[in-house]
Amino acid sequence: MRPESPTVETRDELTDYVARYADETDGELGVFLGFPRGPDEFDVVCTRNARRAFRSASIVKLPVLYALYEQYDGRLDSLETSCPLDRNNRVGGSGILHLLDATPTIEDLARAMIATSDNAATNQLVDLLGMHTINDAATKLGMERTRLARKMMTTLEETDFGASGVPVPDGEPANTTAPLDCARYFADIAREATLSADAYERMCIPLSAQKDTSMVPRYLPYGTEIAHKTGWLPTAALDTGLLSVPDRENPLIFAVFADDVSHGADGADAIAEIGDAVFSWLK
Repeated sequence: MRPESPTVETRDELTDYVARYADETDGELGVFLGFPRGPDEFDVVCTRNARRAFRSASIVKLPVLYALYEQYDGRLDSLETSCPLDRNNRVGGSGILHLLDATPTIEDLARAMIATSDNAATNQLVDLLGMHTINDAATKLGMERTRLARKMMTTLEETDFGASGVPVPDGEPANTTAPLDCARYFADIAREATLSADAYERMCIPLSAQKDTSMVPRYLPYGTEIAHKTGWLPTAALDTGLLSVPDRENPLIFAVFADDVSHGADGADAIAEIGDAVFSWLK
């Protein structure tokens, strides 16, 4: 049953609402809400643990997307080149490409990686680009706590993947990100700061077609303009992107992460209710 939508009129009320969820959540809550003013300048609405490194889950697919369009910018037609899935990359989890006897294009892989969070597509693109290229792209965007050090599903399936060569500090997960990192990523998209307009237009197609609507979009009115990426783990849920409403010039950048919770679904519920409060305030 849908909870009653809150009435949130001020930034302070929204910050208090987020703080209550942080107090009630049995894990760690990370939040960044703000409007982009420049590549690394924001009108900040609310933050909590914004610089903390969280387990990234599928959010780490965002720098893969950027690195791909950065590499192909100026020759975007080349994204229509066929790119067969390597047998080792046909892992399960999110997505269905591993079940299909089909030959996708490079851009098919990018769109599947984001819109349906396809793990096989992600792994194929990691091979195409190289982990160091992807991590360099994250660094370029100011994603200081974001790291890709292993492919998808490598700890859950029998694979022949070798070591990535990306150093991981002791005690940290292989793949990480932070709310502020994601804010910088989406600020780059909102401001079209580093790539061509055509590259951003194509990048946004799968972000706007995100099929997982269980978190921030869950209680929003049908047709609300949102471009985002979600991530799941058994004990974590994450959602980050751009949320637009009429009569506001700039979209709101959001990143809401719940980590180390009892169940990922509990984290998703909290994120959905925070999303409802954010939209109430934006209206």
